[in-house]
Amino acid sequence: MSNPFPVGSSRIVGFACVLGAALSWSLAGIGIKSVPLSGLRIAGWRSLLALPVILLVLLWRVRGDLPAVLRLSLGRWQTWVAALCYAWTMLSFVLASKLTTAANAILLQYTAPMYVILLSWPLLGERVGLRDIVAVVGCFVGIAWFFIDQLSSAGLHGNLLALSSGAGLGLLPLLLRRSEAPSPHCDARTRSLLPQVPTVVLLLGNALVVVAGFPQLVRTPSLSWTVWLWLSLLGVVQIALAYLLYAAAVRRLRAVECLMLASLEPILNPLWVALGTGELPSRAAVYGGLLIVSSVISHGIYGALRKPG
Repeated sequence: MSNPFPVGSSRIVGFACVLGAALSWSLAGIGIKSVPLSGLRIAGWRSLLALPVILLVLLWRVRGDLPAVLRLSLGRWQTWVAALCYAWTMLSFVLASKLTTAANAILLQYTAPMYVILLSWPLLGERVGLRDIVAVVGCFVGIAWFFIDQLSSAGLHGNLLALSSGAGLGLLPLLLRRSEAPSPHCDARTRSLLPQVPTVVLLLGNALVVVAGFPQLVRTPSLSWTVWLWLSLLGVVQIALAYLLYAAAVRRLRAVECLMLASLEPILNPLWVALGTGELPSRAAVYGGLLIVSSVISHGIYGALRKPG
C-alpha cells in the first residue's frame, strides 16, 4: 500500500503522533494520583472507558471480517496469555502508582525491555548478544540502586508491583509476535487477518481488567465531574488514543526515532505529578531510574542503528 503522505509530511505526522502518544501515556501518574478511588476501581473504570474506542477501531479496521478475526484470535492460546499479561500490566501499574511515587512506578515499569531480552531466546529462539547482556546488567544495577533505600519503606510493595508490571509489559510483545506468527499450513486469508490480533488482545485485556474490578465498580460512590474527567482522560486518551497515535507513528518513523521520542514518558510522568502534587522520588530512585532508562535507550539505539529502522 502506498503512503498517502509525501515523505516530509509523513515524517512530520509521525513525529507528532509519537509525541502525542508519549504525552498521553505520561498522564497516567497525575491522573491516578488525582482520582480519590482505590487502585482497582481506577483500573476498572479506565479500561471500561477505553473499551468502546478500541472496539470502534477494530470494527473500522476489519469491517465485515470481525467474526473471522475473533475466531482466529480467540482460538489461539497466545492471544489469551498476551491479554492476561496486558491486564496484569494495567492493574499492577495502577496499584503501584497508589502505593509508591509516580516516578518509581513508571521507571520500574520501564525495565520491560530487560524481560524481552531475557526471554527472547526461550520464547522466540532469538540469540542474545553482548549488547543485550550489557543492557540487562545495567537494568539490574539500576534496580539494586533503586531499592537501596526502599527495603523498609512503605513504598516497597508498590515498587515490587511496578517491577511486575514491567515484566508483564515485557512479555507482551513476545507473546504478540507468537500470536501473529502464521502456521506452516496457514492460508492467504488467515495471513491477512493476523495483523489484527494485537487489537483483539488490547480489547480482551481491557475487558479482563473490567471483570477484575467489577465488584468494586458497581459500588463506586457518587463522583464529581472532575473525577469523571480524569477517568475519561485515563481511559480514552491515556490508553486508547495513545495506542492509536503510536501505531500511526511506527508506520512513518524509524524504530530508533520512536524509541527516543517515546522515552519522554518516564520523564514527563513524574514531572506532571511533581508539579501537581509536590511528590518527589528519593535520590537513589532518581539515580537508579536514570541508569535503567539509559540502559534501555542505549540498547535500543545501538540495535536500531545496526539495521534499517
